[in-house]
Amino acid sequence: MYKAGITSVLWCIGYQIDFSYIDAPVFDGRGYPGQVRGVTREPGLYFLGLPWLYTWGSGRFSGIARDAEYLTERIKSRAVKRNKVAVSATA
Repeated sequence: MYKAGITSVLWCIGYQIDFSYIDAPVFDGRGYPGQVRGVTREPGLYFLGLPWLYTWGSGRFSGIARDAEYLTERIKSRAVKRNKVAVSATA
């Protein structure tokens, strides 16, 4: 993960959704994160395991794999782009 530039992963489980610990401008008027398939407009901030993130199974442990694979590819793609920019800036 270090080589990919991933510095943090926050994994939360529980019975009640609470985003009060996240200080980012991504929430709607009801306090729910604005996202498309877990990707927010805030670079590097993603959500996984929310009900109906993409499919009915998104909020269930047994149905989360498709969402996790999608976010993994998005995160890897962002890291590759970020690394290319960093290399270009130092060249």
